[in-house]
Amino acid sequence: MSILIAILVFGVIITLHEFGHFIVAKLCDVRVSEFSIGMGPAIFKKQGKELLFSIRLLPIGGFCIFESEENSEGDSRAFENKKVWQKILILAAGAAMNIILGFILVFITTCLEPAITSTTVSGFYEGARSAETGLMVGDTIVEVNGMKIFVDGDISYQFAKDDDGVFDMVVIRNGEKVKLEGVAFELTEDESGEKRMIIDFGVYPIKKTFTSVCKYTVKETAYISRIVLLSLYDIIVGNYSVRELSGPVGVVSMIGSVISPQQAFINNLKIILTISSLITINVGIFNLIPFPALDGGKIVFRIVEAITRKKISPQIEGIISGVGMVLLMGVMIFATMNDIMKLFGK
Repeated sequence: MSILIAILVFGVIITLHEFGHFIVAKLCDVRVSEFSIGMGPAIFKKQGKELLFSIRLLPIGGFCIFESEENSEGDSRAFENKKVWQKILILAAGAAMNIILGFILVFITTCLEPAITSTTVSGFYEGARSAETGLMVGDTIVEVNGMKIFVDGDISYQFAKDDDGVFDMVVIRNGEKVKLEGVAFELTEDESGEKRMIIDFGVYPIKKTFTSVCKYTVKETAYISRIVLLSLYDIIVGNYSVRELSGPVGVVSMIGSVISPQQAFINNLKIILTISSLITINVGIFNLIPFPALDGGKIVFRIVEAITRKKISPQIEGIISGVGMVLLMGVMIFATMNDIMKLFGK
């Protein structure tokens, strides 16, 4: 079941990504020669007037092929002969579709939740240290350790990264911004000896209306997007080990660990939607990174063309993109090996 769900999730995410490229290409009057769902041998093909639609055996990708370079000379409908801004729009459309899908999934998940959580303190547990060090009931937390707070998840993220339980905060108190320094929380140790912080306060719920759900969805989407970028930064600078990298096998394992036939269907659905929104936003943002073989790398080529007013040689672009693809495949293989090692407890 976990494998089937993962295949469905990745299939929808990748298909919509490629559909984003496709639909904007058509709007820009670019000829698309093939639109494929999946990779590998074709198991279904349908030839239209100028478009070949195919479904392929391996549900691990997809592609959208524009008019080939060899046939582009003098063809106003060829991708390479379009204006730079049109090419950038087409290249960015896949990632945009992923982020839009993430927004929709977050919206649905928020509608299914019994309440929306705020960042306004509703009360403290007995002996709360944070109440003794500056935090008060009614405070709306808007900044923690210099990071702007969108939703309650931002607070949890900052708390999880900390190792001393002491924070500088900015809160809205009686309509004014108040800076609090040294707000402290008790620390405890789990069975493995790792320090865990005790969150000693609760927050008010927000009344669910169409407007409040939309506002929360925007903030939650921004929260997920920022977490993706921060996690990537943490891996690059060494705050997280590369052993934390995970791929499709890890996603299957995660789905299997959090859904259960014993749970209510609605709970399983919310979990799947949450994981899907995280993955699709991750895919969207990752594709915009200016790295060869990614859409972001291709956009950089187009920007260089706009600045220099010269087309980059297809051979040079192909070599650079090929090297980038090899590196990306290496990362994917490494992440998959990480996932397999984790499955066997190594």
